[in-house]
Amino acid sequence: MNWTVVPRITGGLGCMLVLILGIASGVDPLLCTIRGLIGGMVGWIGGALWAYVMSQLLPPDATPDPAQPQADTPDHAATTEVNPPTETEEAA
Repeated sequence: MNWTVVPRITGGLGCMLVLILGIASGVDPLLCTIRGLIGGMVGWIGGALWAYVMSQLLPPDATPDPAQPQADTPDHAATTEVNPPTETEEAA
C-alpha cells in the first residue's frame, strides 16, 4: 500500500470535521478557519505517525524487482547465448 497518501487523507478529514463542527455550533468564521487549520495539522501528524507504524509492521510486497535478473529457467537458458559468435568466427 502507498502510505504517503494517509497523512493527506487524515489531515483533510480532520480539517473538514473541525470546520463542520465549528459552523454547526456558530463559531466566528475567522476562529473557525484557524481551528480548521489546526485540526488539519493534527490530522496530518496523526496520519503520518499511523503510516509510519503501519509501514513498519506490514511485510514488504513480494513483487520482484525488474532491475534484478531472474533465475535461469531451462527455456530461458536454451535461448540465451553468453558470447554470441562474431562475423569472423562464423565465416571461419
